[in-house]
Amino acid sequence: MSGHRGQGRSLVPAAAALTVAGAAALVAVVLLLDAGRLVPLTDTLPVSAIVLVAGAVVVVRGVEELGLGLLGLAVLAATWNGVSPGGLPLAHLCLAGALLVLAPLAVARGQELRVPVWVWVLGAGITVVAAASVVAPTDRGYLAGRFEVPVEAVIAAQIPDAAVGDVLNAVRWIIPALALPLAVCLALRSRPRRARTLAAVWVLGATVNAAVALGDESGATAVSARLIPVVDVGGRQAGLTAQPNHLSLAIALAVPAAVWLLLQARGAARAGWLVALAVLGGGLVVSQSRGGLVVAVLAATAALLTQPTGRRLVAPLLAAVTVVVTLLVAFTPHLLDTAATTLRLSGAESAEESNTIRGRIREQALDDIAHSPVRGIGLHVVAEGHAIYLQLAAAGGVVLVLAFAVTVLGAIVDGVALARRPASVERGLVLVLLVSVASWLVVGAVENQIADLYLYLPIALLAGLGVAGATSPPTAPDVAADPATTSARPAPVLASAPGPGGIR
Repeated sequence: MSGHRGQGRSLVPAAAALTVAGAAALVAVVLLLDAGRLVPLTDTLPVSAIVLVAGAVVVVRGVEELGLGLLGLAVLAATWNGVSPGGLPLAHLCLAGALLVLAPLAVARGQELRVPVWVWVLGAGITVVAAASVVAPTDRGYLAGRFEVPVEAVIAAQIPDAAVGDVLNAVRWIIPALALPLAVCLALRSRPRRARTLAAVWVLGATVNAAVALGDESGATAVSARLIPVVDVGGRQAGLTAQPNHLSLAIALAVPAAVWLLLQARGAARAGWLVALAVLGGGLVVSQSRGGLVVAVLAATAALLTQPTGRRLVAPLLAAVTVVVTLLVAFTPHLLDTAATTLRLSGAESAEESNTIRGRIREQALDDIAHSPVRGIGLHVVAEGHAIYLQLAAAGGVVLVLAFAVTVLGAIVDGVALARRPASVERGLVLVLLVSVASWLVVGAVENQIADLYLYLPIALLAGLGVAGATSPPTAPDVAADPATTSARPAPVLASAPGPGGIR
């Protein structure tokens, strides 16, 4: 054993020397490219910094830590869909890097790449609908006669035509629907408790998003105005997202996990998560999204009810809120009307205009469904219906509706099965993830967010926890140890996990 320790110590100077040599070589290449006017220094510096950090992580911590770090960055930036360096979403770039590291590493180690069967279904449905649109495009005459959503000229100029939009939206949607769960399954396969870390990173990313929105609202910063080409004239804040409704929904879906982290924490950590929840609440207010605000309150309440500690807090919190609201209304009668107008719950002109436009969009979605009920008119309209269920049917017909239903129901069934296991790892987290999924399905009746990365974080974590439960060695009191399960056996490169309800 001492020999191994000595060998490990002897490798440290070699690793440090290799890192320094690699950094020096990279700096020399960057300077030579700039001196020869081949590639300017401003273009190579960001890439060089990324390469140096990645190389240092690999040398010091190993290749797997690099993949896990990139996955963590993808989860952190998942709600920042307005941050797209070079036109590519930051979270997508990090996720691609994580998969490029974790998947080959698992293959090289001979590990099973286990993924619940239901994860593949939505990706397959998206592919089938996109392929059908390429092979047999929707009639151009029908598309030309559709109602067009009024948008600013700057944004309208960036919208591709139907054929290109079908392909782009297919790729954009497959990344969160398939690539994200696959990466999470790879990360949690042997370490289910990593789900706790990913949940914390998810909430921190949403908190940063909300903090940016609050800073922009106060006038101290103008981050959103630099990210989004058109500033919302209604004064709503979008933070690091592409639109205020995205900010509110991203916060609402993260709230259950934030509540769970708060209840689990102790001391200074609990105070930190309480501050995070307060910032998330502020982000909801300045986004002025009615659907996001309502579903966030319901999600927070449901999350409290799923936890033993939280259930004891529900009654005191309701009593405190009732007293505060009663006093405010009694001493400042106009405050209720002002708050309702600010939050666009009543009286706001922007809300009335939004309601009118949404009504016409829903009518168009119904016409699209009637025109092509089996495979829809194409994925280029997948975000137009302002109701994800109408959008699924209009864009992909019965094919896409069924694929989406199988994936979402599969995640819910596996989550419920995990939560019912007497010694389930992170049972409390599983319950709040189910609350997040249910919250999205509820607010989806009035919102159009369907293909963004942050929407699929709870589903991906449920998939990863299910695979971790299926591959982890059984421990008491779950099941008795079985010598057959601990014997060495060859593992195929790719397999589908049946989920907690039917663990092999």
